[in-house]
Amino acid sequence: MDRRDLMEQVLMRGVCCSEALVRLGLALRGEENEPFALASAGLCDGLHGGHLCGALTGGALLLAMFDRAFAARTMIPELTGWFDDTYGMAYGSMNCEDITDGNAHRKMEVCRPLIRAVGDKCMELLERYGYLEKEASL
Repeated sequence: MDRRDLMEQVLMRGVCCSEALVRLGLALRGEENEPFALASAGLCDGLHGGHLCGALTGGALLLAMFDRAFAARTMIPELTGWFDDTYGMAYGSMNCEDITDGNAHRKMEVCRPLIRAVGDKCMELLERYGYLEKEASL
């Protein structure tokens, strides 16, 4: 199964943004850690209060699973900069409430593609820095 299919498989479980990205990270590492995956759901929906996007915080957790120190110095700042340039600029902030306008229907439209994009960006960073082998192009 390629990595994009893996992301789709995680999203099909119906889990929230940060949990989806943590589950993706665990799958990429070939690991299971149900308590960690469940705990990561505490970051969903911007800490369940519309604050910093759960996909971004979930992506930071995913990257830290591979190398905590390097992720903190390099990959997470790159992810955050990319997210701010891409979504912060488009929606006026990096907060869930602003991205979704607090609207459940809008969440359905916006969040799934956003989670996919964060997952893709995390995998790109992990490949670039040698934590994942590059996938063969089709």
